[in-house]
Amino acid sequence: MKVLYGINTNGQGHINRSSVVISQLMKDGHDVHVLLSGKIPPIYAYDISPIVFYRSGPIDFYKDNKMLISKSLRTNFGKYNEFAKIVKEMVELDRKENFDFIISDFERTSSLVGKRLNKPVIVIDRQHSLLHPSVVEAPKKNYEMWAVKLAFSMINPYYYHIYVLDYCYTIDTQDDITLFPLIWKPELENYKIRTSNHIVVYLPRSEPNELIDIFTKFPKETFYVYGFNVEKQINNVHLKLTSREGFLEDLTSCKAIIGNAGFNLTWEACLLNKLIWTIPHSNQYEQLANAFRLQKLNQSFVSNDFTEIDLKNFLEWAKRNDYHSENNLPILTASDLLTLVYEDLENYESENFLTPRQIRQNIKYDVNRWRLRKEIRKEIQVNTSYLEY
Repeated sequence: MKVLYGINTNGQGHINRSSVVISQLMKDGHDVHVLLSGKIPPIYAYDISPIVFYRSGPIDFYKDNKMLISKSLRTNFGKYNEFAKIVKEMVELDRKENFDFIISDFERTSSLVGKRLNKPVIVIDRQHSLLHPSVVEAPKKNYEMWAVKLAFSMINPYYYHIYVLDYCYTIDTQDDITLFPLIWKPELENYKIRTSNHIVVYLPRSEPNELIDIFTKFPKETFYVYGFNVEKQINNVHLKLTSREGFLEDLTSCKAIIGNAGFNLTWEACLLNKLIWTIPHSNQYEQLANAFRLQKLNQSFVSNDFTEIDLKNFLEWAKRNDYHSENNLPILTASDLLTLVYEDLENYESENFLTPRQIRQNIKYDVNRWRLRKEIRKEIQVNTSYLEY
């Protein structure tokens, strides 16, 4: 079959997660066309399929480890006409290629193409775990769930079923969302998993000089710092060029990890049984939820800021835990996941019409999206202390 696979490029986690599924799709004999949408993607993203192309899409803005919600909303709403033209272009592409189904990793254009052409859209992401009833909610501010619902209604207004990779122990389907355990990344088989003496750091939205100032105060430790595409050594701090292969070589051999609470890095930490210090972005509830869940599993040390005392406490915590996690999370494969996806597609094709659930979804989206926008604007006005421009 021919597949259109839409990937959100705001952060490399979507790309790395999707590459695992895309590789299995191609092994299963499918022709996969990849749409990258959002911020300009790294060069390696163009290697995940023979046909990969980039189009502009919604983007997120950050400052001082905080997501700037108001600026992100203003910028993306201001590009509505541009985004509409891209959807039209992708609809024309579908008429030429005649895709059999569409997969979206939290990517808007592919979801809208499916809606326009009444084709099955399967979402495979991490974000929708926040809407699954069985997931224990992390502490949150009042406006944050409204922000989540608004973002989800905008990014994936239409879908047939959602599969969420999660730090869970069993497959759990409720209504149209399935929590699915972590899947193995075959690319890790190219590296020897061991424990050396260095710590891998990936904090790309932090100020590098501030990181260096703190890391150099711990001369007995060695830090390999990614995210700034620089090759430079300052005492015990090694700044590294952006390289997937180099990063995985250092990650699989490190004794601990420091990063934000994006899903991809924490997923890899779980696969490798590496302890991680997570510093979730403020105003980014998904990252706050990831950090909260990982802390419950004793997989992660969590702090709101990056300070000298936080680093000291993390190193002591990691040493007490012998630099090893004991979460015993099950690890499945992309093939296991796609088996369920193929079953869903068979059901969709046999019906050949919009299901009542899809009709309800479309109605809810059309009726509620302006209501959600109104509510989030109210919450933003009330919670101005959380925003920066």
